[in-house]
Amino acid sequence: MFVSQFILAADNLISTMLMLMLLLVLFMQSSSVGAEEQIGDVVFARGAVSAQNSNGQVRILGKSAALFRGDTITTATKSFAVLRLNDGTRISVRPNTVMAINEYADKVGEESATMRLFRGGLRAISGLISKRDPDAFKVRTAVATIGIRGTEFDARLCEADCGAETKKSATARAANTSRVVGRVAFMRGKVHGQESNKPVRILTRGGPLYENDVISTGKDAFAVLVFRDQSRVTLKEDSRFKIEQYQYNQEEPESDSSFFRLMRGGMRALTGLMSKRNPESYKVRTAVATIGIRGTGFDLLWLGPCTTSPDCGLLASVWQGSIASDNDAGLNEIGLGQSARIAGIEFAPELLDSAPVFNVPRPDSVDVDFEQLFSSEEHDTSSEGLYVACYEGHCALLKDDKQLDLGAGEAGFADADRLIRLENIQSFQENDRYLGTIDELFDTLYELLDENVIEETEFECVVK
Repeated sequence: MFVSQFILAADNLISTMLMLMLLLVLFMQSSSVGAEEQIGDVVFARGAVSAQNSNGQVRILGKSAALFRGDTITTATKSFAVLRLNDGTRISVRPNTVMAINEYADKVGEESATMRLFRGGLRAISGLISKRDPDAFKVRTAVATIGIRGTEFDARLCEADCGAETKKSATARAANTSRVVGRVAFMRGKVHGQESNKPVRILTRGGPLYENDVISTGKDAFAVLVFRDQSRVTLKEDSRFKIEQYQYNQEEPESDSSFFRLMRGGMRALTGLMSKRNPESYKVRTAVATIGIRGTGFDLLWLGPCTTSPDCGLLASVWQGSIASDNDAGLNEIGLGQSARIAGIEFAPELLDSAPVFNVPRPDSVDVDFEQLFSSEEHDTSSEGLYVACYEGHCALLKDDKQLDLGAGEAGFADADRLIRLENIQSFQENDRYLGTIDELFDTLYELLDENVIEETEFECVVK
């Protein structure tokens, strides 16, 4: 009897020790997760969505679940998730996707966000990190890296699935077309752009320009802007320049229009193809006159209203062709090699002995590869590779030493051999119901996904 009691006590002791060891392991696992700094959370998850941390521990993700640096997110078939990071970045992850959050820091001055897309696709609306530092947010893949400059974009690694989805979407709406009217060909210092009432964005080389953009250059900064018709503008430091209207269609000359406004500072301009076939289509508005052209190169410098200082008004100088000042004093030409001051809206140009001094390059002195900046190609979506669609802001596809810049309404493709701009955003991206959830009210997502998206006959796991 003593032996049996001893054996029973030993069994109890072993069971207790095993239980304590199990609890210790669970505590250590939870502590290791908890010790990591939380970088975001899950807004919505449907189906089988999981995260594996850097220690190999796997956890199921549901609504409000925490996200940590080093997490690898996986979604199963017919499963998806909407993630939110601390800087306001939102990410919609489609089914059959594997992505990792390799780096994340949102402290001012230390911004960094690097993600890795191994399979599948995502849509992202970037937050404060990319707005503060346009080079800080990147998505890496096996074939190319996506640089995010403050934007909304899709990234999809396609195999045979994308071509099949394109064939299925016979009723899909037409894809976006590019809204890009120009790009930054060269710059130095801080340059910003703001489209209508949208947030101010930091411009980088290759950055897209849109209608209604106001371009601002900071102190000791300048920028060379180029447009689709091969016209160019150099903005000096402390300048504000607005693209009020820009319409250029190579096949429809009658629709040409390019109206700009010099609001502050100075500009050096070289007109392009549009002005050659329709000179009346190009105008620059200022506070004292509208400047028309006859196929030309010219400088404008706004010194401010003429009140008490004699150093005032609009200075104009022509180094190619001729321009005309149109204001209350009528239409007055300024010819090749001439410089003039327009003192007010009621004054005709007064010729000057010397041209205003610009410490920035003439736009025709800067090498510009218009083919690389604006060309696009047709593409067969059965090709395997990385497809990127840009809906807002500025995306850049980076491969080896090449860079392909994308703006709103533009798409790009990369594989082992190619890096090309596509003519349109592909329908399998723009019409993706899963990725479209990033813009939905999250409380209505269950109703959004009908039987065409989640088949009720298949196993489904929902985690709230």
